[in-house]
Amino acid sequence: MKRIVGYGIGIVVCIVMMVVGTFGSFYFMHGKAMENGLKDNDLVYVHKTKDVHQGDVIAFYYNNKILVRRIVASGNDVVTITSKGTVYINNKLLKEDYVKDRYDDHHDIVYPYKVSEDCYFVLGDQRSASVDSRRKHFGVVKRKDIIGVVKMRVWPLQRLGGVS
Repeated sequence: MKRIVGYGIGIVVCIVMMVVGTFGSFYFMHGKAMENGLKDNDLVYVHKTKDVHQGDVIAFYYNNKILVRRIVASGNDVVTITSKGTVYINNKLLKEDYVKDRYDDHHDIVYPYKVSEDCYFVLGDQRSASVDSRRKHFGVVKRKDIIGVVKMRVWPLQRLGGVS
């Protein structure tokens, strides 16, 4: 009887892993760019998709690394960030309740900045610790480089939950 239960649990675990692996992946966060919401060494689940929108926290490839940032604008949008770090998209104030700080002293792009087609302007939630689309060498994220949308934090368990 114990053997049958053990096999049953093993089969269920294998099926769950195959389903999860087909539709998503798990990644560890590195750095402080997405604090308050995500912290260094958090394990997140990323749903594999290219269907992304403004406000989504996405995982993407950058210089052979996987990074996580938030989309604030997409193709043909015009981005302006003031000296105080306030973000405007197409001349409309972007409400950003998730931002830890708005520090914007280390950008080198010229505003207003028009986002290219099939690209996304991304920012970290902790602007003082984030390398993101405000820098020329980083640039915008191309659609082809997107892995998917970060759906939830799975580790540490005491902070298990969705990503806002």
